[in-house]
Amino acid sequence: VIKTDGKIPFFEGQSYGIVPPGVKIAPNGKEKPHAPRLYSIASSRYGDTFDGNTTSLCVRRATYWDPELGREDPAKKGICSNFLCDAKPGDKVMMTGPVGASMVLPQDDPNAVHIMVATGTGIAPYR
Repeated sequence: VIKTDGKIPFFEGQSYGIVPPGVKIAPNGKEKPHAPRLYSIASSRYGDTFDGNTTSLCVRRATYWDPELGREDPAKKGICSNFLCDAKPGDKVMMTGPVGASMVLPQDDPNAVHIMVATGTGIAPYR
């Protein structure tokens, strides 16, 4: 859960960009800040406590199992997902956004049938 104090409002279906700390080495050898990674917002527009002051992201720690090593390869761990999973309450997180179209179901027919498919990314709205 991220405390936003209502300063970065969003709608269902949008994403926030998270900028992990640190730098990466570009092919030319120069250091560059990490680019933002998009994470689907997993809260309604009213936040997790219905006061508009929080939001949640759906994050899974990214790791890579190397069959040749017979263990996880730390060189291939997800930079941003691991940063978020290791964050402690009160840690500062640099965010961008929100971005993307909203996902609001039509209200004109409350008995309408909706088929929703999650393809493995952007699954947070199903939370």
